[in-house]
Amino acid sequence: MVKKILLTLALLLGLFLLLGSLLPVSYSVTRSLFIEAEADQIHSQLVDLRSWPEWTPWNQQLDPTVRFQYSGPEDGVGSSYSWSGDQLGEGVLEITSSEMGRGIVYLLHFEGAPTADGVVQITPMKGGCEVLWKMSGDTSRPLGPYLVPWMDSFIGSDFEEGLKGLQEKCS
Repeated sequence: MVKKILLTLALLLGLFLLLGSLLPVSYSVTRSLFIEAEADQIHSQLVDLRSWPEWTPWNQQLDPTVRFQYSGPEDGVGSSYSWSGDQLGEGVLEITSSEMGRGIVYLLHFEGAPTADGVVQITPMKGGCEVLWKMSGDTSRPLGPYLVPWMDSFIGSDFEEGLKGLQEKCS
């Protein structure tokens, strides 16, 4: 009887791993919002990582234990911040590209996860700017591919909240 149970568990584990190897590992999450503000005003919030806890959802309200540490230049390319907290875990965000009034590109790394690529793009329009926030990356096997279908809802709601916070900050 024990032998049959172990054999069944081994077969289920093998099926789980096989299916996980066939699922996609890549994800991409995009959200956008029209903000009634000048492109340079929006851009100044993006390049100053010290302002991110003021408008993104990843702050002390979500995780009272989180601690931020900033390094590199005060703003722009090469500036980064790291965090450590019970809810938010540990990670680092670094700005790798910045074009005044157009947006930023960044790398995001959470402890124990592959690095993700992020971009916040500003498109000037009549009466304000369209701000697009996108993140893409790969998950790690064997469990990561099972999370890909839910990445949009996990990250997307944070992006929506962050864009609304950016809108309030720039008003």
